[in-house]
Amino acid sequence: MKFELKPNNRDASDQDLLDDIKKVVKEFNKDTITRDEYDEKGRFHSGTIRKRFNGWLNALQKAGLAETRNYNIKNEDLIKNIEEVWLKLGRQPNGTEMKFPLSKYNRATYRLRFGSWQKALEAFIEHINSDDGKNDEPIIDEIQEKEKEFKHKTKRFPSERLKVQVLMRDGNKCALCGITVTGENIHFDHIKPWKKGGETELENLQILCKPHNLAKGTLEYPEK
Repeated sequence: MKFELKPNNRDASDQDLLDDIKKVVKEFNKDTITRDEYDEKGRFHSGTIRKRFNGWLNALQKAGLAETRNYNIKNEDLIKNIEEVWLKLGRQPNGTEMKFPLSKYNRATYRLRFGSWQKALEAFIEHINSDDGKNDEPIIDEIQEKEKEFKHKTKRFPSERLKVQVLMRDGNKCALCGITVTGENIHFDHIKPWKKGGETELENLQILCKPHNLAKGTLEYPEK
C-alpha cells in the first residue's frame, strides 16, 4: 500500500477552488449547491473556500453560480433580468441559458421564487403585456427638443419592455432582408420615421439589420 500526503489546501489557487465547485455542481446535475453537498463530493472543504472568498455565497458568485436563497431579490429585478437576457439573445431564453455572465440570476432562483421556470416566464409575459405596448420608460431625448414641429406623444427611443414586445411579435429577423440578427446587430426602426412624426409604438416599430437601418435613413418603406 502506497501512503500519500493529503493535498495542502492552502497551496490551492483560487481557480482550483472555483473549478472544483463547478465540477461538483455538474456531478449533482444542479444549478448550485449547498456547503453540505460540496463537502460530500468536493476535493476541498467548504470552510476553506469560505475563508478564501470571504463567504460561501461569494464563492458561488465567483464560480458563476447565482445564489438561489437571496430573498432580498425583488420580483421586479428578476423580471427585468429576463427582459435583459431576452434582448441580448434576440429571442425567448430557455432555463439552461439563465446563468452568469448572460444572466444575473440562474434558473434555480426563478424556480424558488415562482415555482418553475415556466411560471417565471408567464409572470414576465404578464408584465410585458401590462402596458399594452406603451413606451413609458423615462428616457431624456435631446433631439425631441430640436424637432418641435412634431408634438410627439412618446419618447424617441423604445423602452426595454417595448423592444421585447417587438421581438416577441417579429422574432429577430430583419424586416427587409430576413436575416437573423442578435445582440448589438438588432436595430429597432420606426416604420414611419420619427422625424416625420412617427411615434414609438409597437405598430410603428420593426427589426432591421444594421446595414438596412443605416441605409433607410428617413425613408418610408411600403408595408408588405
